[in-house]
Amino acid sequence: MISKNYYLILILFLQHRFDVQQIAKKRKTIFKIDLNRPQINTNMLKKIIIILLIILYLTGFLLSFPYIFDNLFGAEKLDSIRNFFEYGTMFCSFLVFNALLFKNKYTSVIAIILCLLLSLNFLISASCYLIYHSGFNVGMAISILESNPDEAMSMSYMFILPGILFFIFLGMLLYSVNYLKKDVVKFDAKFIIIALLWLILPFGYHLKHTYISNKGGGKMIKNVYYHLSDFNTALNIQRDINAIKKNIPVFNIKKIQPGIENVILIIGESERKQNMSLYGYNKRTTPYTDEQAGNMMIFDNAVSPAGITNLSVPLILSSIHPDEFRYHYEKLSYNIINLANQSGYNSFWLSTQASAKGITAIASMSKNKKWINGFDEVIVPELKNVIQKKENKFIVLHIMGSHPNPCNRIPPNWNSEGMDCYDSSIKYTDSVFKNIFSTLKNTNSVVIYASDHGLKIQGDKLLHVDSKESTQVPFFVWYGDKVPANYRITGRESKQTQTTYIYPLIMKYMGLEAPQHYKNEGNKYLNLEMKSMEYDKLPE
Repeated sequence: MISKNYYLILILFLQHRFDVQQIAKKRKTIFKIDLNRPQINTNMLKKIIIILLIILYLTGFLLSFPYIFDNLFGAEKLDSIRNFFEYGTMFCSFLVFNALLFKNKYTSVIAIILCLLLSLNFLISASCYLIYHSGFNVGMAISILESNPDEAMSMSYMFILPGILFFIFLGMLLYSVNYLKKDVVKFDAKFIIIALLWLILPFGYHLKHTYISNKGGGKMIKNVYYHLSDFNTALNIQRDINAIKKNIPVFNIKKIQPGIENVILIIGESERKQNMSLYGYNKRTTPYTDEQAGNMMIFDNAVSPAGITNLSVPLILSSIHPDEFRYHYEKLSYNIINLANQSGYNSFWLSTQASAKGITAIASMSKNKKWINGFDEVIVPELKNVIQKKENKFIVLHIMGSHPNPCNRIPPNWNSEGMDCYDSSIKYTDSVFKNIFSTLKNTNSVVIYASDHGLKIQGDKLLHVDSKESTQVPFFVWYGDKVPANYRITGRESKQTQTTYIYPLIMKYMGLEAPQHYKNEGNKYLNLEMKSMEYDKLPE
């Protein structure tokens, strides 16, 4: 009985083992088949990533030069197609070049740096499109070069999505270069020639652009880093602007009457007159200024000469014309600070904005200058100290106003009364005016206020763009009680007035003979491409 049971158990065990082995074989076979499939899919995936990377690169290029896309449907269709082909070729050459560098551990560091720079190039394109809905230009390059850490941090929330795209682009770029290094690119004559194309072709394009024709070249000096030429231009502009510090002009000054003791210019930031109750806005964002309207000259139709601070403020503070700005920066030395210095006025520059090279070049000509950290209200005690001096003074107050992000322009304990951050920033500025006007009420003082530029509303975004909406700014003059009657002109001016009129207006308040004809009469506008144009030709 035991023997029978033993054999029965043995037979069942062997049968079970055989079944298990068969199942294992089947599983092994299946596993081998599954193992091969991902290998094929991985190779395909690598090629797809490279194709997507090329498309992403060309998309960034297209976002920066949108006119090329428009030309695809016009008479210059072939030129646009050629641009795509040329930039696509240079980018593919760039990939091969870096794949060769990746083959050596020392030169791979250079490749990583080149890839980082190209990813930053893409980040600029993505940021301009997603934030400003426009291509990149020289004006934006100047703003980047003149940005300071505090300003960059305050606007960092706007770059979350572009930042994500930056890391996606960088990851795809490094992945593609590594794949090409391992599986495609070899150190032979063919790949070396391909790798050098992205360095050689720009010289050919430059020669054609300079000596043969500009056909197909557009406004670009072609390079795989397609923003490089804008930054190069911006750096040249910075050098020229800094050079004005060394050029102190001699003004033909004619004093015709005693000037006002304290001539104060307040330069606001990114304030839309459309959001001020002083100009009819349905929310009471400027309650104190509204009450002072009877003691002010208000310009109802004021426009700025440019759409960004770095262009508009130098145009407001100097006699340079928009037509001259790009090629005759030395004329910026003919500014209101130097004029005040030579007219018997002690000059002061008080700012809650961090220094920016273009504007600071003019500010540095002030005999007294101070940059102050904090909300705009911190400028009032500084002003009180300056006013104590018994002398003729010209004082510039450069405030943060409604600079993006407007939520950061309001003290934490500020009562916004249900308003959004932008409207609250305007109301906060109004409270700063209240303190300034209270300080100056019983003095021989005049205050000229204008915002450097406005902003355009697009959806829920406030944009720096070339448009009439973004140039419509507040501009008014307020008088202290002791200002002589011959200077005290109140009311509202409905005629369109460019804020460059501030320059001759300050001359009058200093008792100087002002020019009969001034640059604002032509109403020229300096756009973000650094080109002068008729204001009336701006889009709404």
